[in-house]
Amino acid sequence: MTPEEIAEFCVASLANTLRVSKDRIDPKVKFNRLGLDSAMVVYVMMELEEKLDLELTTDDFYDYPTVDELSRHLAERRAARPAA
Repeated sequence: MTPEEIAEFCVASLANTLRVSKDRIDPKVKFNRLGLDSAMVVYVMMELEEKLDLELTTDDFYDYPTVDELSRHLAERRAARPAA
């Protein structure tokens, strides 16, 4: 998946979790500014893990605190995985 595809999925997951429309999620705004709390982070993290087949931690959301940053990081991690 490309960073753009991951970002699109992340925005959809955040919008669902925050109960807002997708157009209200700015990919350049930090997660905490969007209103995401620690419980919501875990929920979004689990959805991303399932969709991307990656193991994430809550630290990923703090180290890469926007949709844009996180999606680029996750795309790089997926690309670096050895082929199965």
